Amino acid sequence: MGTMGSFFSWHVEDSQISSVSYLQTGESKYWFFVPRSELPLMVRVLEENMDPDVLKAAGGDVWAVLAKKAALWPATFFLSHGVRFGFHAMEVGDYVLTGYGVPHSGFNGGKNVASAVNLAFTGWLSYAIEHAAQWRGKLAILIPFEKLFVLAAMKLVDGEWWVGDAKTYGACDPAEFRRDLRVMVAYFTEYLDRVLAYMKMDAHRTCVGKTPAVMALDRAPQLVQKFIADNADGTNEDPLVIPGEDAAKVTDCSVDGASCPHCGKVAWLSVVVCQTCIEELRDYAAKFAPFCCLECAPEVYDGEHDRLRKTPLPGTQPVDSHVPLVVQRLANGHMSSVVEHLQSMGTVDGEDGRS
Repeated sequence: MGTMGSFFSWHVEDSQISSVSYLQTGESKYWFFVPRSELPLMVRVLEENMDPDVLKAAGGDVWAVLAKKAALWPATFFLSHGVRFGFHAMEVGDYVLTGYGVPHSGFNGGKNVASAVNLAFTGWLSYAIEHAAQWRGKLAILIPFEKLFVLAAMKLVDGEWWVGDAKTYGACDPAEFRRDLRVMVAYFTEYLDRVLAYMKMDAHRTCVGKTPAVMALDRAPQLVQKFIADNADGTNEDPLVIPGEDAAKVTDCSVDGASCPHCGKVAWLSVVVCQTCIEELRDYAAKFAPFCCLECAPEVYDGEHDRLRKTPLPGTQPVDSHVPLVVQRLANGHMSSVVEHLQSMGTVDGEDGRS
C-alpha cells in the first residue's frame, strides 16, 4: 500500500531480474527509469557526487549502496549531469515492466494499492552472468545462475530453448541469440581454463609436489556427497505444500548448487573440498571442513587448513595439510563438447549473418 509522498529509492532488482507492477486502485504512482545504456555515466555521476563517507563505507562500490535500496536522488539531478531517464505516470489498471538491470525509482501521488512480482526473460540470464561480479555477496535472494546457464546451453545444443526451439529463438532475435552464444562460450571456456590451471598447480605451500584430484559428484564417497548437500543453499521457511501432492515432499535444494562462503557465488559445475578433512572431522565437517568455489580455491584453500591447524576442534586430531579435491557435476570432456557445439552454432558468415 502506498501513501501520499511515499517513495521507492533508486535500485535494480536482486540479481538484476525484471519486475512487473500493477496498480490496483487509488492514486497515481510515478516512475523514473535510467536506460541500461546510461549505466556507465550514471555510476560515474554517483561516484563523483555521493557523500564520500557513504561511498567509503561501501568500499567505494556504488552498487553496494544501491543494493541497500536507501538512496534517493531527484531525476533532475541525473538530467543536469547528462544522464537520460524515462518517466511514466502509472494510473489504475496500468502495468509497469522494468527491464533486467534497469535502475528505477518513484513515488506515490496518494493512497493506493499495487502489487508486483519478479520474473525472468530468456535474455536476462546472459546479462546477469556478465554482471554477476557486481552483485556477488550483496543479494538477499541467491539464484543458481550457473545451473540455469548450463541447462540453457544444453538446451541450445539439443536444438531446444525454454520456449519453442533454438531455431525459432535465433530467428526471432538474432542479435540476442548471438550474444547468448558468445557469453556462454566465454563463460564455459574460462571455466575449463580455470579447472585445468588449478589441476596443474603443485604450488600449494602446504602440499608441495601434490596436484589436486578431480572426481565426479555421483562417484564421490557418500560422506563427500553428503557434505556438499549439507552446504547447499536451502531455506529456513516452511516448505510450500502444493495441493494434491504429498505434504511430506520437500524440495531438494542441493540440486541447485551451494553458495561459496568466501564470495557468495552459487557454484554448480564444481566445488573444491577436502575429502580427508570430511572423513576425519565427521560430524564437524559440514561446519568446519574446507569448502569453496573454484575461483576462490587458489587463494583460500590453504588458509582453511591453517585455520583448522591453529584451532583444532575438541576430540579431533590437529588437521594436517591435504590435497584439494575438485568435485564436478559435468566432466571437462562433456563441457568441452558443449563449447564446441555452441561455437559451431555461432559461426557467422559476414558481420551480421549466421550460418
